[in-house]
Amino acid sequence: MSETAAELLPLAAVALTNGPFAAAQQRALRTALDLDPERLLAPFRREAGLATGPGYGGWESEGLDGHTLGHVLSALSAHAAGGSAAARERLELLLTGLRDCQVAHGTGYVGGVPDGVALWSEIENGRIDAQTFDLDGRWVPLYNLHKTLTGVIDAAVYANSALGRTVAAEFVEWWLRVFAPLGDADVEMVLRTESGGLAASLGRWSQFTDDERPGGLAVRLAVRALWEPLAAGRDPLDGLHANAQIPIVVGHAVLAGLGRGEQFAAAARTFWESVTRHRTTSIGGNSVREHFPPRDDWSTMFTAREGPETCNTVNMVELARELHRLDGGAEHLAYIDRALSAHVLSAQHPDHGGIVYFTSHRPGHHRVYSRRETGFWCCMGTGLEAPARFAAAAFAQAPGRVDVNLLVGARAQLEDVVVETETDRPFGDDASIHVSVPTPRSFVLRIRLPEGVDAGTAEALVDGTAYRPAPDGWFRIDRTWTDRTTVRLTLPPVLRVEAAPDGSGWATLVDGPRVLAERLTHPAVDPLATDARMGHIARGALLPLAAAPILTPEDVRSADRSGGPVVVLPATPTRREIVLEPFASLHDDRYILAFPFASDGDAATRLTALLAEDARADELDSRTIDAVTFGQQQPESDHALTLAGTESGYNAVHWRRFLGPSTFVLQDWGASAATLRVSWLSDAVGRRMIVGIGDDVVIDRIIDAGDGDGMEIDLAAYADGRSRWVVVVDGAGEGTPRLTEARLMSAAVA
Repeated sequence: MSETAAELLPLAAVALTNGPFAAAQQRALRTALDLDPERLLAPFRREAGLATGPGYGGWESEGLDGHTLGHVLSALSAHAAGGSAAARERLELLLTGLRDCQVAHGTGYVGGVPDGVALWSEIENGRIDAQTFDLDGRWVPLYNLHKTLTGVIDAAVYANSALGRTVAAEFVEWWLRVFAPLGDADVEMVLRTESGGLAASLGRWSQFTDDERPGGLAVRLAVRALWEPLAAGRDPLDGLHANAQIPIVVGHAVLAGLGRGEQFAAAARTFWESVTRHRTTSIGGNSVREHFPPRDDWSTMFTAREGPETCNTVNMVELARELHRLDGGAEHLAYIDRALSAHVLSAQHPDHGGIVYFTSHRPGHHRVYSRRETGFWCCMGTGLEAPARFAAAAFAQAPGRVDVNLLVGARAQLEDVVVETETDRPFGDDASIHVSVPTPRSFVLRIRLPEGVDAGTAEALVDGTAYRPAPDGWFRIDRTWTDRTTVRLTLPPVLRVEAAPDGSGWATLVDGPRVLAERLTHPAVDPLATDARMGHIARGALLPLAAAPILTPEDVRSADRSGGPVVVLPATPTRREIVLEPFASLHDDRYILAFPFASDGDAATRLTALLAEDARADELDSRTIDAVTFGQQQPESDHALTLAGTESGYNAVHWRRFLGPSTFVLQDWGASAATLRVSWLSDAVGRRMIVGIGDDVVIDRIIDAGDGDGMEIDLAAYADGRSRWVVVVDGAGEGTPRLTEARLMSAAVA
């Protein structure tokens, strides 16, 4: 029997009431309210020529000024929609400050981008210098302004703020005006710089206001270079900056929902299939060092210190919601369930509210959390937003039917019907659903059977009647409801192994809704990020891969599951006992999330491979103090790379060719640098490479055709205890080789 498509309930009709998600939501709200409104508004007042005090530090004072306020507006808007008076009061206060800045500009513009007003004059006059992370010398200004635009749109759409609608309406008019004179080629050139979710936000505004013009601009900003191959069914994602693409594809899904073209629906579906089936880990994350690894080679996922980025997963949840609205697929709900339970929930510290940027999948590594005064990273902002929308896909309604999509501890108000879920998932398993009606009502209650449940023994018990899930994965309870009726769900968990989809021999253990991990208390780590430019990267020492216990199918079969959410793998003659706990509850310590996995009797072969990988990496990685990967947005930005005529690309690895003098900064926290190693790809012709330290040229030579390797430059003459190395690379107009990375290294061990 076919079911009528259901409409997700709006945030105003849903509230979290109990369980881990409600606790995390309240922690995020407290964090947002603890932020100083004056400091958040400072970049906007500065750019509007208004008197102001100091702003915040970190990224808020390093070129991405103002982006956090957009996140905070979006978070407060969702909290206000759910009934928080404190969130609404703070929201209106911030909107009042933004409106003052907008009026001072007099053009509809409002933003904290340094020298942002002049930027658009340059672009209108034909000066468009677009790199992967800057536009005319400003750090991702489209991305930055998109956060503000989205924040004021959310204030209007979610919180029904009249002031939010005024600010949003005038800001959208500004966007329409500045892009009107630009030809399509110029627009595509501008969009080479990360553009955030501009198309999605403008599309949502078009729908909200029933104005076609913002939707038309959204189509122009949908990044043809991405949607065309995706719409044709091709996968162009290897090596791309993951979180620069996901918000764009959310825009494709929004445009598809607006009826703007089947090509956008096709693009969004291709992207979804590629990411979720070939690039997503057990927690719902999908990137290494912010980039998509090759779909057939995940090796770096399990060796790098920088694993999936929290922002990526939050934005993939948004894409899942939009695709569910479009297609109604249960797989979208399953992804949301896993991603929120295993990654997004785990990325927030339950005590101080700090947010994780990278969740490393390397065994024995750790994570660091943002500091309140300086950790203003993109993931900190999305980490404030995401909990406010935890229940955004929890319930849906169709004629004669109510759907419970997610078991997150929430209440839905549907006219005179109240449906409330009560559970401590993902730390527990079972749940109760309470249905309250003032007078008898007949309708169908559908409840999605979560992943990882034994469908053969799962049941929903109502007034002594047991219901079993249907083959489509839903409980279907069709009855006349009276007063307050309780549905008790028994959801027996299944312990299973989830292997990496590239067949690389790494796997995670998952028990019902819980992705499991082993906590390691040694060596100890500092769980708070530093205030340094790259403080969001966990800098603790990398432990040998071969130190991780190798699991086999027999280990899983012998697991002791008597400890509730804690699973114990008994010791064997070749390894220690392993105590596994829900990853979402594991904070502040090292951990093993992904284990090397081998078939029964083949652990020795797997160990040999791990030892070989450790040996290969030891000589290089153990000596590396700091490194910049060229052609990747965040590493280049983190190392203050300046660009003076460059080309970049991806040939199994990222690269950048430098024509003129460009600089970057490497940090030496222990003042122990001995050499600088520069690596490159071979070229068909000889290339000139000049490398300097500050004002001193240390290398000026021709790299012969076919020479694809690197060199290690002795820094003894410059190693004067400095902690900051300014490196210059120059191709003297001819172009350097395609440089892949530069590493600041300690001396080799004799």
